[in-house]
Amino acid sequence: MMNAELAEYFKSIGITQEDIANRLGVSQQYVSALLSGKSAFGKKQAQRFQEIWGIQSSWLLTGEGDMLAKRKIPLYDDPTIGGVNELAANVDDSARPTEWIDAGDWFPTATSAIHHYGESMVEYPSGCILALKRVNDPTLLINGENYVIETDEFRVTKQIQDDGDFITAYSTNRETYPDGRLIHAPFQIPKDRIRHLDLVLGCVIREFSQPIRIK
Repeated sequence: MMNAELAEYFKSIGITQEDIANRLGVSQQYVSALLSGKSAFGKKQAQRFQEIWGIQSSWLLTGEGDMLAKRKIPLYDDPTIGGVNELAANVDDSARPTEWIDAGDWFPTATSAIHHYGESMVEYPSGCILALKRVNDPTLLINGENYVIETDEFRVTKQIQDDGDFITAYSTNRETYPDGRLIHAPFQIPKDRIRHLDLVLGCVIREFSQPIRIK
């Protein structure tokens, strides 16, 4: 039961066994054995899981108490892009969380967070942090909601419309060129090219060093 819960937690936040193995400097086979219960946690590895991912070492060793002292989610420093600018999102699978942050009570279902830059999504100030929930079933998309969409080429934050084999990605910034054309025009993304989808639950900005939620 404990191992299944741990494996499901890592799956929900998009951390693979390979990611865990690379971070710990061990083999993927060893990580698989830990998560399946075939190998027991020792004190050293339990402490590493606590330091890196916030998993309680006492829970790993005894199965008692809570898995997480505080529910923390990974914050990825590599950005999502909301508009055309000089920043480019890294989508080569080398991105790693820069820190784990307390999700608090604002976004209790969030599974990760990411920095957002750009001007095409007016509800999200450039430089804010987006709270995300990983979409495990792409057939359950909600039209008109905002998602972070990642392909092999880019990662963007857009309002979406499900159009069968494609997702049409819209910007909420309706600024136009002098000839009337949208500066941030909608575009289509083939579903079979999408690597990850995350529903945007809201964003957090810092004002006078205090976090402010924007839903």
